[in-house]
Amino acid sequence: MSEEVSTFESADTPFRLPRNVTPVSYRIHLIPDLEAGTFSGTEDVLINIHAPTREIVLNACELNVDLAYLSASGSAICGLVETEADAERIRIVFSDEVLAGEWMLHLCFIGILSDKLHGFYRSSYTDEFGEKHLIAATQFEATDARRAFPCWDEPALKAVFQVSITAPNDLTVLSNTRDTYTSWMGKTKTVHFEPTIRMSTYLVAFVIGDFESSDMMFVGRNETELRVWCVPGKKHLTQYAQRVAAFNIARYEKSYDCPYPGDKLDLIAIPDFASGAMENLGAITFRETALLIDEKVASRAELERVAGVVSHENAHMWFGDLVTMGWWNGIWLNEAFAT
Repeated sequence: MSEEVSTFESADTPFRLPRNVTPVSYRIHLIPDLEAGTFSGTEDVLINIHAPTREIVLNACELNVDLAYLSASGSAICGLVETEADAERIRIVFSDEVLAGEWMLHLCFIGILSDKLHGFYRSSYTDEFGEKHLIAATQFEATDARRAFPCWDEPALKAVFQVSITAPNDLTVLSNTRDTYTSWMGKTKTVHFEPTIRMSTYLVAFVIGDFESSDMMFVGRNETELRVWCVPGKKHLTQYAQRVAAFNIARYEKSYDCPYPGDKLDLIAIPDFASGAMENLGAITFRETALLIDEKVASRAELERVAGVVSHENAHMWFGDLVTMGWWNGIWLNEAFAT
């Protein structure tokens, strides 16, 4: 479905966001507190205001947005944030009409690391020595990106995302793209990631925790970095899935005559994950049993299960991530193509 069709259809549909304001790019900084089960964030969103307006409506759920203002050409306009909890939205109201054009929307917010395995959530695992480790991960499909940061949380409203995350020094931080640099301050570090391609909000991902990776492979036309991530002690279970993924990338690039759209590919085994897997661009998350496997003892059916899930999620990098349904009623086609 083209963006033109989905924009037209949304005009008279109350449960979709108005199209008078649309996002171009997001710059998001998050600071999770795993012990407390909370996080804080700041966000700068480059937006297009298509017609003069006195309000901006976007999605937010279980977030407390305590600052919102627009800036352009050295001027700033403060807005009043009104929460519409039932609609999972916020409405930013301005005292005067804001002219059409390109603006930067600045937001500050706090949220909860839920224990419900969706949105930006916290879970834990116990290692072989009986020690408990906390992790934070994301599951945004279908409409849970709005639980991590205010956004235009509809698949057709694609944008570029640039993420940075502050976390304890000893934890691994992963997102959709390569990390560009890391800054350090005391016991914490801030990891900065490359901007993504234009993509839907539900494909944004970040994972924070104690993880280790397989050896890196370089696959496909652009020698894409490919790694499989897991909690410590399970690295020996990553080799099969990595070989399958390497085969997938080469095969799909040849079949579609289109290179892999990301700048790296991480397959991440999450100890506490509700779905079988999720096709976040460049950072695919999996239930452990759908990714990690001991080839020496696994049955044929178990090997086929892992190969099937990995192949399906990698196919989504093209069908779903690069080309996306205009609305959720098209997700059956998204899944059918990947299958």
